Amino acid sequence: MVRGKPVTCIIPVRGGSRGIPGKNMRTLGGMTLLERAIRFAGAAPAIDRTVVTTDDPEMFALAETFGVAAPSLRPASLATGTATTIDVVEHLISQAGIEPGYLLLLQVTTPLRTRADLGDLLSQFENAPEYAAAASVCVHEGAHPEKLQRIEDKRLVSYLGREAGRARQLMPTLYELNGAFYLIDRDILVAEKSFLPDGTMAFVMPPERSANLDTMTDWNVLNAMIACGHWPLEEPEG
Repeated sequence: MVRGKPVTCIIPVRGGSRGIPGKNMRTLGGMTLLERAIRFAGAAPAIDRTVVTTDDPEMFALAETFGVAAPSLRPASLATGTATTIDVVEHLISQAGIEPGYLLLLQVTTPLRTRADLGDLLSQFENAPEYAAAASVCVHEGAHPEKLQRIEDKRLVSYLGREAGRARQLMPTLYELNGAFYLIDRDILVAEKSFLPDGTMAFVMPPERSANLDTMTDWNVLNAMIACGHWPLEEPEG
């Protein structure tokens, strides 16, 4: 429960990953990414229900073994690379009869989040009723947008129209969504069609727990950093 309302954890996964083939069923620390997310949700006292939505029979079968599968496979129209998460979740709300309360979206591709992170997020959210939703972020460590360039007729043009030579220390600190947690009231999601409505609370996580898997480079870096002990991998309960 959060703010006196039940919490439904939604884990969306699909079979057709291009960046990392078979991504959601890849093994990390002795279990698949999907199983790791399911166990993570199952061990969280605040989560009242967990539902996995997928188009993939193998992942559906895995979810069924934990008793968290959606009533049926996701329709093909919601399993393409262009289908939005909002569309998937709205379909699931109707399909699985998700009651009013809070939705907690867990993406399996941010596997280094910890139980303590979730506890901190929910505690901060409970104590800040002025916020309508919450999302996890981390400091953006890549190229600052002010440094980015476009090419027009072979000429470099500032992407934001800013002076690229300005010292990074003088540029504002930026944050990026790390995909670990999205928390929002079900009815607000349906009305706003967004996990980031006005009044979304930022939950800042450190980089060592914010790895987000999109490419094979991400996957290889993750495994290398875990192997050398720089990034901790928490064993899920449940």
